[in-house]
Amino acid sequence: MSTRLLRFGTTACMFWCLSTAAIVSAEEKVGKESAKAKKEVPAESIDLFEGMENGKLEVRFLPKDATQATIVINNKTDQPLNIQLPAAFGGVPVLAQFGGMGMGGMGGMGGGMGGMGGMGGGMGGMGGMGGMGGGMGQGMGGGMGGMGGMGGMGGMGGMGGMGGMGGMGGMMRVEADKAAKIKVPTVCLEHGKKDPNPRMKYKLVRLEEVNSDPRVRELCKLLGTGKLHQNTAQAAAWHIANGLTWDQLASKNRVESRYSGTERWFSPLELQNAIGLVNVVTVAAKQSESASSSSTSSASNSSAAR
Repeated sequence: MSTRLLRFGTTACMFWCLSTAAIVSAEEKVGKESAKAKKEVPAESIDLFEGMENGKLEVRFLPKDATQATIVINNKTDQPLNIQLPAAFGGVPVLAQFGGMGMGGMGGMGGGMGGMGGMGGGMGGMGGMGGMGGGMGQGMGGGMGGMGGMGGMGGMGGMGGMGGMGGMGGMMRVEADKAAKIKVPTVCLEHGKKDPNPRMKYKLVRLEEVNSDPRVRELCKLLGTGKLHQNTAQAAAWHIANGLTWDQLASKNRVESRYSGTERWFSPLELQNAIGLVNVVTVAAKQSESASSSSTSSASNSSAAR
């Protein structure tokens, strides 16, 4: 009897990608002088999603599996663009193929998170994750952290800003009629649905279209730093987004075989760290909500004073 893999949906965070995210030009490398000359050309600043909506950008979301994806951004204009990347984003299967099941987004929150970079065990076997949802693709989320030009959120006791962008995903320049690639870590947000693979067609969306829980956003942003083990993040994501209890997560098997035995999906250390991670993102979400409320209140008072 061959080894049987048990497949479960993952939580929303786009495709988690633990390796350091990197921006790679789709074109051949040019000399330093040529590159410098290009950067001197003024570039329009544009939000990624706005660029997608107005046709200036063509964006493809290419999942490797439930843990990693590649985002390809094409500049469709005849001028260079400085693209504002989101701190968190989602991905959903294309309706015609998978019935529109949502994918959660990834964030670019940088920094060390007070030592939690060493949390959790390895990622072994995540590439083989499957699903139980027939032809329905699962919603996923992820983050754009880890790149020199892409930022994250600052503050919150050790969760420092990645690239110093103060809560945004950072900027990326793409030359006229050129493309750039970003590798991102991801997690799935819809437990029980079919895991993504390179043959599935997905599209990039705002995270709120997949999961509006502010804790999911904070989790995705943390994942993007590259300092958080994907398996630990996945456990926390399933707990927050899909309501799985810690006992349920502890009893999940990744592999069941009469020859090799049973392999648990999460190690005790990963679950312990996931519990701590949920506490961290809960605090971060409350602080973010409080800061947003204060900002709104200040703006209202200023308007009234006029």
